[in-house]
Amino acid sequence: MKNIRLRYAPSPTGYLHIGNTRTALMNFLFAKNKNGSFIVRIEDTDFDRNVEGAIESQFDNLKWLSIIPDESLFNPNKKYGKYKQSEKLDDYQQIAEILINKKMAYKCFCTEVELEEQKELQKAKGIVATRYIGSCYKLTTEEIQKNLNENKSYSIRFKVPENKEYKINDLVRGEIKFNSSDIGDFVIVKSNGVATYNFAVVVDDYDMKISHVIRGEEHISNTPKQLMIYDVMGWEVPVFAHMTLIVDENKKKLSKRSNNQAFFISQYKKDGYLPEAIFNYIALLGWSPSVNQEIFSNQELIKVFDEKRFSKSPSTFDIKKLQWINKQWIKKMDDLEYLKFIKNFVDYKKFDFSNYNDEKINIMLLAFKREIDYGIQINNLIEIFFNDSKITNENKTLLETFNYKEISNLLINKFMYSNKYDEENIKLIINEISAELNIKGKNLFMPIRLLTSHEQHGPELAKVIYILGKEKVINNIKTIIGV
Repeated sequence: MKNIRLRYAPSPTGYLHIGNTRTALMNFLFAKNKNGSFIVRIEDTDFDRNVEGAIESQFDNLKWLSIIPDESLFNPNKKYGKYKQSEKLDDYQQIAEILINKKMAYKCFCTEVELEEQKELQKAKGIVATRYIGSCYKLTTEEIQKNLNENKSYSIRFKVPENKEYKINDLVRGEIKFNSSDIGDFVIVKSNGVATYNFAVVVDDYDMKISHVIRGEEHISNTPKQLMIYDVMGWEVPVFAHMTLIVDENKKKLSKRSNNQAFFISQYKKDGYLPEAIFNYIALLGWSPSVNQEIFSNQELIKVFDEKRFSKSPSTFDIKKLQWINKQWIKKMDDLEYLKFIKNFVDYKKFDFSNYNDEKINIMLLAFKREIDYGIQINNLIEIFFNDSKITNENKTLLETFNYKEISNLLINKFMYSNKYDEENIKLIINEISAELNIKGKNLFMPIRLLTSHEQHGPELAKVIYILGKEKVINNIKTIIGV
C-alpha cells in the first residue's frame, strides 16, 4: 500500500468552526487509523480576506482538540515543499508555464469589461450557465507579444478539452462522472500572479503526495477542474471522499447564523465544553462506527474508524446531543479533576463566597457534577445558594398541594435544637419527619425542598440544605409560613 497521507488545508479568512473541524478530524482519524501522516497546510492567497491571528487560532484550537499534525509550517518536511501557499507563488507560475508550453493553458488579456460583455451576450441568447468563449486561445504569437509589449494585464487560463469525460470513485458517493463540455476555460493564475484555488490545491496535493482527500460536498463542483490538471500533468489522482453537509435543526447548512448556536470552536472552549467531548461528538457527524457505542476516547475512535462508514445523508447538528456527550465526559472526571475544571467557569464577581470556606465551596460545586452539561452552566445552578430567598408564585402554589405546615414546624424545631448540622444529621432529621408524619417519596422531599431552598429541583436534598446553612434554611422556611 502506498503511503497514506491526508491533509487539512484551512484558509486564514476565519477561525476554526464546526464544519472545518469535522474536515480536519476525519482526515486525522483516517491517517492515524492507517498509520499514515496528517498534514496541515495553509491556503492563504486570498490576501484581502485573510484575518489577523486566524492561523494561530486554527493551530491553537486543533491542539486543544488533540488533532495534532505530523507536518505543518511549524514542523515541515522539506521534501514536500512549503506549507503556506503564499510561499509557493513561483512554483505555481512554473507549472502554469509548463501547461502553456503543452498548449493546455494560455494567456488571457480580456478585461473585466470584455468578460462582462461576453456574459451579457450569452444571457441574451438564453444561456444560463455562461462561460468564457476562449477568444484569447486563438491569439497568434505576434498578437500575444504585442499585448505583452504594451504591458497589458493578463491571467492564465486552462484550456478545457472538448467533450472529455472524467470520473472518480468517491468513498461516500460511489462513481461520479463529469463532462468537460459543461465547463469553460478557467483561470489558473490571476492577473496579480496569484494562483487560483483549483490550480494551487492540485499542485500542493501533488507536491505533498496526498493519497486521500476528505472534504465537504461543496467541493464536488471543483473536482472536474482539478481532475483536468491531474490528467494533463500526468499526476496520480488521490482518492476522494466528499462528506455530506452538516445542517441545523431547520435542515439548512450549518453556519454562524444557525439558530444563534455557537459555531466557532473557541466559543465551546469558552463555555466549558471538554475537548474530548467535542472530538467525540464531531466524529459522529456524517460517520458512524460499526459498534453500538456513543462515548469514545480519541484512541478508541482512531481504532474503530472505517472510511466505508461515511453517511450518505446530511448530518444534523444537535446541540442537546453534544451537551449530553459533554455531560458523560464530565461525569468520567475524578472529583479533583472536576473541581480544577469547573472553578475556571465560576463567576466570582457575581457571587459572594465570603460566607463559605473552601471545603463548603468544593461540596457546593461537586453537588452538580452529575447534573452539569457544560462549564458556565455552574453559575445558573449554584444561584440557589445566593438568591434573595423569595419563592415564586408557581412554587408557592405547588407547595400548597402538600402538608407543608406540619413539615415546616418540625423542620424549624429540629434544626434549631440540633447540636450538629451536617449532611448525615440532616438526613436523620428528614427520616424522623417521614416517620412522625407517615409520609415519604415526593410528598416528603418536594415540600422540604421548596421550604428550604424555594426551588423544585436541585442536587441531593441533604447536601443542598447543608450548603445553604442552618440560618438561611430557617429563614427560608419562616418567609413562607410568615413567622
